[in-house]
Amino acid sequence: MFNNRIRTAALAGAIAISTAASGVAIPAFAQETNPTFNITNGFNDADGSTAQPAPAVNHTEDQLKELTDATGEYLEDFQSGRIRNIVNEYMQVQASADGFDPSEQAAYDAYEAARVRASAELAASAETITKTRESVAYALKVDQEATEAFEAYRNALNGAAAAINPLINNPVDDKGANDANRTDKQDIEIYDELFSYSLNTRAPELKPAYEELKALQAEVNDDIDWLGDWAVDHRYNDYVTREHVKAVQALKAEIDARVEAIEPLREDAIAKNLLAQESDVLVRQLFLERATAQRDSLRVVEAIFSTSARYVELYENVENVNVENKTLRDHYKSLYPGLFDAAWFNFGQLNIADAETEALFLHWWTDRRTNDEDRAYDRAKLTFAIETYGKIFRNGNWQEEVAYVQNLDAGARQEAADREAARAADEAYRAEQLRIAQEAADAQKAIAEALAKEAENGNNTGGDNSSDDKETGSSDIGSWGPFAAIAAIIAAIAAIFPFLSGIVKF
Repeated sequence: MFNNRIRTAALAGAIAISTAASGVAIPAFAQETNPTFNITNGFNDADGSTAQPAPAVNHTEDQLKELTDATGEYLEDFQSGRIRNIVNEYMQVQASADGFDPSEQAAYDAYEAARVRASAELAASAETITKTRESVAYALKVDQEATEAFEAYRNALNGAAAAINPLINNPVDDKGANDANRTDKQDIEIYDELFSYSLNTRAPELKPAYEELKALQAEVNDDIDWLGDWAVDHRYNDYVTREHVKAVQALKAEIDARVEAIEPLREDAIAKNLLAQESDVLVRQLFLERATAQRDSLRVVEAIFSTSARYVELYENVENVNVENKTLRDHYKSLYPGLFDAAWFNFGQLNIADAETEALFLHWWTDRRTNDEDRAYDRAKLTFAIETYGKIFRNGNWQEEVAYVQNLDAGARQEAADREAARAADEAYRAEQLRIAQEAADAQKAIAEALAKEAENGNNTGGDNSSDDKETGSSDIGSWGPFAAIAAIIAAIAAIFPFLSGIVKF
């Protein structure tokens, strides 16, 4: 009966996976294979189909690489087509101490064990996706905080320039520090105005502007010391005017106030920018795409092993009934072409994601000129979303084929269960009827015995028990004996049949 065909079909799943280079995504066979999954509104935590919160958590690029590499190690044999490794390791053939067992039951156990392993890898991959999303959220968060801190620092420097420059040169009232100067050389400006960044300048280098402000502060402080010297006025046309002293003092006060306000903003911007430099949202996005491609591939691997396990399980199984002109087993076998096509597609997508992650991880050109990576990330996220949603609909064809066969299987099982329940109920009903009939027969027998006994007692009394001399109101208990016995029997029957209790009156 076996003739090598069943064994060949049993291994078809592993062979097809091993020779495949890509695949598609499908929710795991939670209903069939693992009833402990947390299924919410038809979505499954263990296969990554449920929406998960992703707060900002700093899982580093190295950690994400380690997590996805672990899943990649499991999938490597499937991607590379190493059938011997799959059969030996994932189907646990080498673990058999008493030689290879060629029975269908042993094949079922092997496929089920492989399915359990694939399910565990899929659950781990779903967790990796969540961690990667948390990592992306963290990188975006620190990038945004660094950008906000930079803008606050830049605006403070621009505000300093806007407030300080009129105190150096004021064309309106000629009361700037340079305008009022009459020292050293007449009409020569001694202070340079601060540089001011345009608010449209997206990413200026702020260090030169800060150093220019600090240099001006040092110069003004030095001039204050010089202007306060006793012998500062020492020759004609070379003296300190009262307007100049006031202007320099006003300039110093403004510079000191601005520097005091800018210093904490500068320290905050530097600290947050250093933190943002430690992560790259675009690299983390690559790992998210890789983890998602791994999840999609694992869904197919799990589905093929699950289908194979059920296919072998139905060998000579009473559950292998005819449904829609084919056995359930034949229905499961018909799923393989769609599953193999899905494997080719999904592993192809995984190969692309692996190559991009390997090529761009730690490569300088993936880094932006600044930590403001929102626009680049938005483009990458949109592309990824379009591809992800597209795969949902592309994979729907084979997913529906699998669901259809599973529904047929579940329906056949339910029909068998209903038939068994109906048979058990019919047997219980018949047993109850037999019990009731037996109790009724016993009751009738008891009535007959009671009547016979009462008749016997009546025959033994002899003579006429009636007397016209008895007092009114007296009773002859003996004459009521048969009726009392009958009433007792009826009461017994009423106890057996409760519905008579409302009819029989005593």
